[in-house]
Amino acid sequence: MPRQNLFDRYANTSTGISDSDVKTIRSMIGRFNLHTKEFHQYYDETKEMLKTIFQTKNQIIGLTGSIRIGFDAIFNNILEPADKVLILTNGYWGNYIPKVVNSYRGKSIVYEENHKLPINVEKVRDILRKNNDVKAVAVVHVETDTGIVNKVSEIGEIVKKESDALYIVDCATSLGGMEVRVDDWGADFCFSGSHKCMTAPVGLAFLTVSENAWNVIQNRKIPVYGVYNNLIPWRGPQELECEPPLPTMTLHAVRATLEWILSIGVKEAYKLHELAALALRIGLIELGLEVFPDCSNCEGCNSEKRFCSDVVTTVPYPPKVDHNDVERIMGERYHLSLTRTPYRPDTFQLGTINEWQISQEYILKFLTTLGLTFSELGVQINLDNGIKKAYEILRQQKPI
Repeated sequence: MPRQNLFDRYANTSTGISDSDVKTIRSMIGRFNLHTKEFHQYYDETKEMLKTIFQTKNQIIGLTGSIRIGFDAIFNNILEPADKVLILTNGYWGNYIPKVVNSYRGKSIVYEENHKLPINVEKVRDILRKNNDVKAVAVVHVETDTGIVNKVSEIGEIVKKESDALYIVDCATSLGGMEVRVDDWGADFCFSGSHKCMTAPVGLAFLTVSENAWNVIQNRKIPVYGVYNNLIPWRGPQELECEPPLPTMTLHAVRATLEWILSIGVKEAYKLHELAALALRIGLIELGLEVFPDCSNCEGCNSEKRFCSDVVTTVPYPPKVDHNDVERIMGERYHLSLTRTPYRPDTFQLGTINEWQISQEYILKFLTTLGLTFSELGVQINLDNGIKKAYEILRQQKPI
């Protein structure tokens, strides 16, 4: 019998690709012929479930690929040469957007906020009053780099009041773990995918497209470049010559997660994420560690106006701690795959995006093992207090 690989025992602590739970993996073995009536009915039902999670009446399109394909598909379809896009950024993924805009010959206008803070809504208003001819405004709901939530509802109100721009919201990490309200936000495009809070393998991106967005796409002066990222054929299934294949195993996994969320209730599911993230943050702080966002500018972890997310927590390494030592101890001894953030190397990211990561068992194990690891590496840690405070919060979770 083959020896078990070390990686087979790892549990992922981050947000990059979610670990799938047993019931999700079990659901992936279902078989389907992609072009049968039964499959189309199944897929249509799944998209209706997604509409409930997105809170939208807009059309949903599923594209095969990672979540990043969302921005490519959107900008490829709406941008013509020299069209302006206002990009609101406070982290790595916000800074990724200009690369996509520029590649489709658009012109980026970038407002970059301090990465420890959410986007300043009033600055957005000022910028739009000086640039009310922008074709679109793009923002990330939860900046995966930092774990900060941006006020996308307030930004959407300003976009609609101060311009005719399309409003684009990246919900890559938040969908399924935090409330997303596409229609209330006035989002013309919103997108996410399979491998974050949907706890499925990489392979599907989901886009919502408003009627206003369709009008912009269909009234272009220059035809859309390319074929696969051209959204026009998706306007009506009858326009597709041959429907592109979808990764059915990934779709089954997404469907299983959607069924779980809807079975326990959307608000109850979000509450599990909220309490897990709160327990994790408070536990870390009580251990004696820091979180990346600027807490001095936040009204507190229990405030409705807090800007730490319920799906990502970014933590700086303590001074003089070598990330290689942390990864080795956490991985080999405790089987938790903790790695430094590739785009912010002095920090590590912690996810609360799947059933395992939002469980009491995981949160308490993680805080305990991280505390022991840092203590071994010479960091002053208050382990008892961190575990106690986290447990007090986790006790509020309802059994599922």
